[in-house]
Amino acid sequence: MLMFPLHHDLWERESSFLDVDVPIEFFRSKNSDFGASVKANAGALTNFEVLDFLNSRGASKDTTRVIAPIARSEYKVYDYLVETAASTQTRESINKFADKCKDFKLAKAEILNIINLRPSSIVELLPIIENLDDREIDTDWILELVKDLLPPLPTTESPKDDDEEETENGEQS
Repeated sequence: MLMFPLHHDLWERESSFLDVDVPIEFFRSKNSDFGASVKANAGALTNFEVLDFLNSRGASKDTTRVIAPIARSEYKVYDYLVETAASTQTRESINKFADKCKDFKLAKAEILNIINLRPSSIVELLPIIENLDDREIDTDWILELVKDLLPPLPTTESPKDDDEEETENGEQS
C-alpha cells in the first residue's frame, strides 16, 4: 500500500471511499498557501485519491511540470501512480466497489488494498484478506467484482529494451 505523507498544505477531506453513502469531497482551507489542507487524521487514502490530489496540484507528465508548486517526491509518487490502476479508476467505481464489498464483511484496510492493487487472480487476492480460511468469503465473487467495477490496468506499449537486442557474445547490435 502506498503511503503518502499528510502535510498541512494538502487537501482537507470530509469523507473517503469507505463512507460509501457520501461521495468523496474535498474542501478548501483559507489558511494554506495553495488553498488546501488535510486533516492530520484523514486516514488511509486510496492510490486514486492521492493521484487525484496530485493532479489538482498541477502534477502531470507534461515537460513544463517543473513550474507547478510540487515537491520532487510528489512527482515521483505521481509518476508511479499513473502507471497503476489508480490512473483508470473513478470515484464512482471505487464507491460502488466499496459498497458491494460490505456484504463480505471485509476490513476497511482489505478493501483499500483490493482497490489499490486490483488483484486479478486468487493468488493476488489471498495475501490481502486476513484469515481467509476462517471466514466465509467468496473469493471468486470478489474477483468478479474487481473485474466488473474497477477499470483494468493502463496499457502502455513499452519500447524494446536494449537488453533484448544483445547478440550471442553479449555485445549490443
